[in-house]
Amino acid sequence: MKNLIKISLTAVVLTTGLYACKDSFLDTPPQASLSNSTLASNQNGVNSTLISAYKGLVGWTGNWNETAWGTAPSNWVFNIASDEFHKGSEPGDGDSQLAFELYQWNPSDGDIRSKWIATYEGVVRANSAINTANDYLKNNPADTKFVNSVIGQATFLRAYYHFEAYKVWKNAPYYLESDTDFKKANDKPMLPLIIADLEKAIGLLPANKESVGRADKTVATAYLGKAKLYNKDYAGALAAFNTVISSGKYKLSDCFYDNFSIEGDNNAESIFAVQNSVNDGDGDGGNSNFGERLALPHGDSPYGCCGFKTPSFDLAYSFKVDSKGLPISSKGVALSRLTNTSTDLVDPRLDYTIGRTNVPYLDWGVHKDSWVRGQGYMGWYSPKKNAHSKTASTLSGSWSGAQLSALNVELMRYSDVLLMAAECEVEAGSLEKAREYVNLIRKRAGNCAQGSSSPKVAMNAAEITWAKYNVGIYDAAWTNKDVARDAVRLERKLELATEGHRIFDLQRWGILEATISDYSVREAKLIPVLLQAQKPTAKNYAFPIPATEISRASGKLKQNDGY
Repeated sequence: MKNLIKISLTAVVLTTGLYACKDSFLDTPPQASLSNSTLASNQNGVNSTLISAYKGLVGWTGNWNETAWGTAPSNWVFNIASDEFHKGSEPGDGDSQLAFELYQWNPSDGDIRSKWIATYEGVVRANSAINTANDYLKNNPADTKFVNSVIGQATFLRAYYHFEAYKVWKNAPYYLESDTDFKKANDKPMLPLIIADLEKAIGLLPANKESVGRADKTVATAYLGKAKLYNKDYAGALAAFNTVISSGKYKLSDCFYDNFSIEGDNNAESIFAVQNSVNDGDGDGGNSNFGERLALPHGDSPYGCCGFKTPSFDLAYSFKVDSKGLPISSKGVALSRLTNTSTDLVDPRLDYTIGRTNVPYLDWGVHKDSWVRGQGYMGWYSPKKNAHSKTASTLSGSWSGAQLSALNVELMRYSDVLLMAAECEVEAGSLEKAREYVNLIRKRAGNCAQGSSSPKVAMNAAEITWAKYNVGIYDAAWTNKDVARDAVRLERKLELATEGHRIFDLQRWGILEATISDYSVREAKLIPVLLQAQKPTAKNYAFPIPATEISRASGKLKQNDGY
C-alpha cells in the first residue's frame, strides 16, 4: 500500500478541546477511544496519536454534515473567489459557495465554519501527540530519539494547521500543548508563532522521512521558507528555500502530468502531500480524496458527478503563448471559449489543467459538452488535476462510486519551492537567478502533452489535432524588476493553477482588488451571474471568522474588519 502513514484508525484520542461551548463535539470522547495513559505506555500508542494528527490533512474528520467542502485540503471553496475557476454546477446548487465568487462573504457560511472546525481539529490532534509523547518519555527517558521525532512531526503539523488558519483568517488564536483555556484571543500576530514552531520542529525532526507522507527537516524547512515569504522576510525565506534546493532530495518530475496521477504519487517532486487511500477498510471513503470529489465532470462522464470548480475562460486564455512559446497577457482581453479548433498557440499545461470538449480527458476518451453541469451556466470547462485516470482507477465500493480515488492532493511541490525562491530572488535583485528557476519549470512543461493514445505523449506528437502546443523559455536577460516580478507571478498562475494557491497569492501580493475587478468585467460577459458580484475591497484580504466561534468566545475573539 502506497500510504505508509495508515490514516484509518480504530481509536482517535483528543485530550483537549478548542470549542468553548458545552457539549461541543470536542467535549465528547470519541467512540472506542483509549485513555492518554494507555497510549503513552508504548511506542505504538504514541505513534497512533501522531497518525491521528496526520489524518487531519485529509480534511474529513468523521462527519461531512459538520465538516463539509470547506475542509478540502486544496482549499478549492476559498479559491472560488480567485480568477481561476467558478463555483460550477447549476443554478440553485451550492449557492453558499457562489457567495465566495460574488464576494458576498458571510460569517455564518457553513464552509467557513467547517474549515475552522477541521483546522483546529488538526491542532488538537497535533497537541495531543506532543503531550502523549512527553508522557511516554517520563517512563522511557532513554528513548529521546523516538520522542523527538514524534514531537518534531507534531510541532510541524501544528504549524501547518495554524498556517492554514492564517491564510484564511489572518487573525486567529494560536494553541500550544500547554493551553487549558480554549477561549483564547486572536490578538497576536500568527506568522511569528508559526515560524517559531517550524524552527523548533526542524531542530527535532529526522533528516529524512521515516515513511512516505511524513515530515522531515527538509519538508519543515520548505514551509519555513513559505511562512517567511508570507511575512515578507525575503532574505530569510530565500535561505530556507536554498537549503531545500541544495539538499538534492527533490527535482522536477519528467512530465508535468506525473504530479496528478496515482502512478506518480510521492514522486521526486512531491515535498508534502495528503496521502489518500480507498483500500483501507473505511467504507465511507473518508481516507480518499473525498473533499475534492465535487470537482469532477458531471453527467455521462466516467465520474458521474458533480460539476463544481469549473475553470474560468480567463484561466484558459492565460495558457496562450506567442510564436516563441512565451505567455501572452490576458489582462483587458475580450474572452471567448477556447475550442479544439482554435489556431492559437497554447502551453501544453492547458490540457493537463482544464478539460475541454473534443479534447482527450486523460485516458477516458474525449471530453463532451454533456459532461458540463448547467450547460454553460459557469462555462464549458472541467477541472482535471484532481481526476484519476481510467488505467489507474481505484474505484470505491461506496455509494460515491467512481468519484473516490487514492489520488494524493499535493500540498507543496518542488516547482512551488522554485517559484517561491524566484520571488525572493526578484526582491533581492537577482533577476537572472529568478529567470533560471522559471526557465527550469518552462522547460519541463514542454516534455509531454495530453495525447489520445496516452495521457503522456510528446508535445509534437502527430496524434495531437486539437491544439497547437508550444512552450518556450525566456532567452533574453531580465533587467527590469517589475517585469521579472510579473513573469514569476504569471508562471505561478500557470504551473499551480487550481491547486489551492491563487486566492492567497493575490492577497499576499496586495493585488486582489485590481486583479479580480479586471477579471470580473471580462468574465461576466460570458458568465452573467458575475454581474451580481460585489467589488473586492480591503476587507477581502481575510475571510470572516465564523460567527459561531465569535459567540462562543465570550468576547475574546475579534471579528475581522468589515464583517
